[in-house]
Parts: sequence; structure tokens; C-alpha cells
Amino acid sequence: MSTLLSRIISAAIILILLKQPKQDLYIDSYLSIRPEIETITKILKIGIPTGIENGTFQFGKLVIQSTVSTMGTTTIAAQAMVAMLESFACQASIGIGLGMMSVVGKCVGAKEYEQARHYTILLTKYAWIACFICCATILFPIKQITSLAGMETESDKLAIWLTRIVFTYKMIFWTPYFLPSYGLKAAGHVKFSMITSTLSMWICRVIVTIFLVHTFHMGPLAVWIGMGADWTIRSFIFLTRFKSNKWLEHKVI
Repeated sequence: MSTLLSRIISAAIILILLKQPKQDLYIDSYLSIRPEIETITKILKIGIPTGIENGTFQFGKLVIQSTVSTMGTTTIAAQAMVAMLESFACQASIGIGLGMMSVVGKCVGAKEYEQARHYTILLTKYAWIACFICCATILFPIKQITSLAGMETESDKLAIWLTRIVFTYKMIFWTPYFLPSYGLKAAGHVKFSMITSTLSMWICRVIVTIFLVHTFHMGPLAVWIGMGADWTIRSFIFLTRFKSNKWLEHKVI
């Protein structure tokens, strides 16, 4: 209910702000809005592959979580803590990635391809720095952070151990895995991103994790090994695709 209420309030505020004439872009009347099939079709060409990618990603996370749920309460608590911290550590970089989509999209639309390359590289560097700072900020006081959760001693120790392993690897491989895909999507190169992300997700995160858990009994570490493999493989694929300049051959409009 609290989540629903917060979204209703946010939606109401946005709808009010969209009607302010002092803005460069505003809406006179919501009742006058009519669908433009051609524009909607162009949006769906970007939105559908992206939605499929996100949907398969979330379903894969559900499969992994169901595997973790069989490992006992100690592991579940530690895994939840590490997952929360890992997600928090990349929020600044994701924000830069979302900004990259607007910048690169405008550059490609204006056929300024060198500018598109330049800003993709520049913003990826900024995101890398942001990710490094966020990870380091969490790593140094990790004992104090996990103590706030009030977990049992075993869960606390496991969470600290996993966080140190995951964040060390994350600072190197997460950004080149995640950020270049924003540039590719901004240029309309969404199908490649969808296919690559879906295959990498299911092969590395899901299959590798389940294999390591049931064959070598590696516990929660298997989840992060699978995720690390996903980050590494996607980093090389996206960076190779970016250097090939084939992503600049696509266009949305």
C-alpha cells in the first residue's frame, strides 16, 4: 500500500507539472491527446525488445532466488543483504547510463557519430568512477553497515565475506558490461542487446549457478560466480560491438 500510494502521489505531481506553460514542452489538455500510430510503432520497436530483455532478466532472478531459498535461513539473510548493497552501489552509474541514452540518441539523430562515440566513452568513464567510489564507500565500513541489519553472527560474517568478493570484481567488470548497452540502445541497436543479454543471463547466471550449487555445493558463492561470469562475457561482447561501429548503422527515426 505504501508503494502504491507513493506512485499515485508521484503520478499526480508529474501530471500537474506537465501542464505548466512556463516549460518548453507542456500539455494544454489531456483530453485532446490522440494516439499517433506511426510514432507509437517506432517507440514499440525500441520498447518491446527492451521489455523482453527486462522480463527475462527478472524471471532469471526469480529462478536464482528459488535456488537460494533452499540453502537455509543463514544463507538467505546474507544473500539478501549482499544483493541489496550490490544494487545500491550501482545506482549512480545507472543514472549516468540513463543520461547517456538521451545524449547519444540526440547525437545519432543529428548524424554526429563521432560525438556519439565520444560521449559514450566519456560517460562510461564517469560511470566507472562513480561505481568505484560507491563500492569503496560501502566496502570500508561494511562491518558497521551489516550490523545495522541485526542479522545472526553467521549471516553477518557470510554477508561481509561475499560483499568483499563481489564488490572487488564489480569495480572492474560491472561498468563495461552495463554502460555500453545504453549507448547501443540509444542508437536503436536494441535487438543485439536483447539477444546478448538474454543468452548471457540464462547461460551464466542461471545454468552456471544451478550447476555449481547442485554439483559442487558452493552455496551463495555460486550465485555471484555466475553473475561475475555474466558481467565478464557481456563486457567483452558489448565493447567489441561498440568498437566495430556497427551499432551506428541503426537509427530510430
